[in-house]
Amino acid sequence: MAKAAGSEGLINHYHTVRMRVTGVGNLLMTMYSLDEVNSLVLVPLPMITPSAIEPLRLSNFKTQRMSLELKTTEIDEQMRISKIVIYIKPVETGFPG
Repeated sequence: MAKAAGSEGLINHYHTVRMRVTGVGNLLMTMYSLDEVNSLVLVPLPMITPSAIEPLRLSNFKTQRMSLELKTTEIDEQMRISKIVIYIKPVETGFPG
């Protein structure tokens, strides 16, 4: 997807993560800001196979850029992710001077 002109310094509000995921166990999700200065742990997502829904998790994370960590921690947990959609809204043009 192409970036909008002048969008480099925008502050974004990351408010929803929706994904198509199947598997066994709980999917743990954490959002991180640049250099992992701030983080937000989302509610774990129980995975089932087969699944007819695309579950979503609400978040309230505001930063310039964000990375999303997805993981499982228990033995024999597995995941298969075929789609991730992160909903964002630009809310500010930049940090104060």
